[in-house]
Amino acid sequence: MAGSIEAFDEEAAQAARATPLTARFKAAYGAGAVADGIVTAGFGFFLLFYLTAVCGMSGTMAGAAKMIALLVDAFLDPAIGLASDRIRSRWGRRLPFMVGGLLPFAGAFGLLFSIPASLTGGEQFLYVTVCLIVLRLSLSCFVLPFTAVGAEVTDDYRERASIVSYRLTFSSAGVLIGVVLGLGVFMSGASGLLARGNYVPYAWACAAVMMVSGMIAIGAVRGALPRLHGAKAEKTPMLAGFARELMEMGRNRSFLLLFGTVLIYFLAYTTWTSLALHAAKYFWKLDSFAILWVSLSATLGPLLGAPISTIALRYIEKRTLSIGAFLAIALLQMWPPLLHLYGPFSITPQAAAVMLFVNGLLVGTAIMVGGVGFQSMMADTADEHEWLFGVRREGLFFSGLTLAYKGSAALGGLIAGVALDTIHFPADIAAKGSAVLIPADVLAKLGLIAGPLPALFAAAAPLFLFGYRLTRKRHAEIIAALEQRHAEQPGAGTP
Repeated sequence: MAGSIEAFDEEAAQAARATPLTARFKAAYGAGAVADGIVTAGFGFFLLFYLTAVCGMSGTMAGAAKMIALLVDAFLDPAIGLASDRIRSRWGRRLPFMVGGLLPFAGAFGLLFSIPASLTGGEQFLYVTVCLIVLRLSLSCFVLPFTAVGAEVTDDYRERASIVSYRLTFSSAGVLIGVVLGLGVFMSGASGLLARGNYVPYAWACAAVMMVSGMIAIGAVRGALPRLHGAKAEKTPMLAGFARELMEMGRNRSFLLLFGTVLIYFLAYTTWTSLALHAAKYFWKLDSFAILWVSLSATLGPLLGAPISTIALRYIEKRTLSIGAFLAIALLQMWPPLLHLYGPFSITPQAAAVMLFVNGLLVGTAIMVGGVGFQSMMADTADEHEWLFGVRREGLFFSGLTLAYKGSAALGGLIAGVALDTIHFPADIAAKGSAVLIPADVLAKLGLIAGPLPALFAAAAPLFLFGYRLTRKRHAEIIAALEQRHAEQPGAGTP
């Protein structure tokens, strides 16, 4: 292919996709997920705490800023995805977006945690919202094409699960890096989390790691161009085609079921992670060292989940594995706060740290097992979409699922912020210092909104998957039908 669209040959690409992927490629490609994982750590563990306890924003205002950015991003994601499906360049469909998105999202992350102390009120809200919008849009430009590459670089059912496993493992490594740099390096010590100046070097160190990992992934994708699908010559203008293809996505039953699952699950996940630091520090009364290890447990769990999912998928359908994992996540989120509040004995901070560490390992394991099964189901459904409608739209397809994730994440962040205000949890704790006395009933409510509340959403998420019918056998039939179609129409897919 020589990096040129003129040299693109669908038959050659199909033959290349039949060649097994090397572990080196999977590792280099998966490195791109480190950047996304660091953003997940920054947003999930630190952002709400930083905005409220450190910078003095109300929980509702912080949640509103996150929601506005996510809704803007979610609205534009399908357009970004479709553009990455249709663009025709000498570097293929995906690479230009990844290159263009990397620097802006790394820079916006650094600026987000470097809010000038002089900004308050409306100016502070505007600064945060703009940083979040830039970060979210540029991150989408990188992540959507990056994820689509994983779906189209091979047609093999098991190989796709392996790629997802690598990607999620590196994503967990990114979360681990974000947590360690935060709690273990820049915010360590008794008052480290409340010291505003600690967040600036943390953010820019994370941004540097994002740049390096993103560039490694870009190099891997460039090397894989001969395996990827080329863009078809489109007769329909992009806007008209956009409307038509959104309707096609709405007619894909498998996609709608995955969409519903993502919508509910990430509502639970975002609410849970947004409140995790508040719960660890004030409900469980853990010190910074214990918070670090409890936070690390959820990122170490995927190291157990990766081999478990690989073995399990040899014998269990992806749908079944994902349903079991999501239900396990709900149970694991719910029981520790309930035991502490209503159990027969009081749990000391030392005992809570051990209990939460083990529980976090199990949560991380379940997230990896469910994620490998679920995300490889996404890739399989992208094949089904081509079989149904005659075009490959991995970018648009994954952007549709990302829309569900971001819409629910926006609502989850708002729920977390409003919940803090509803239970009258104090804001601007850093400025008030030791003068802050949090009533026992407020702490009890904090435990309930941080555990059982998101667990209820997590338990509802896998109900959609009971209607998913794209099994291993059915996917093999679809791949065979697509290969036959390509053989009968050798010009299909050639721009």
